[in-house]
Amino acid sequence: MQDEFEMSMMGELKFFLGLQIVQSDEGIKIHQTKYTKELLQKFKMEDAKPTKTPMHPSTTLGLDEDSLDVESMMY
Repeated sequence: MQDEFEMSMMGELKFFLGLQIVQSDEGIKIHQTKYTKELLQKFKMEDAKPTKTPMHPSTTLGLDEDSLDVESMMY
């Protein structure tokens, strides 16, 4: 990429476009913990109780056949 773009090495990537990035031997993890905590503080919800995602982890999502009629050029 350095051949095509002007770049400088500023150390390990930790934040990019509001995403937190953690690199390890196991792989790269991307999360938004900092953003979530800031939102909770903004709306004074730091003491709110966490809850699990209501969708079962083994559920797979498929195409919604009705949504195929949406006019995509409108968006």
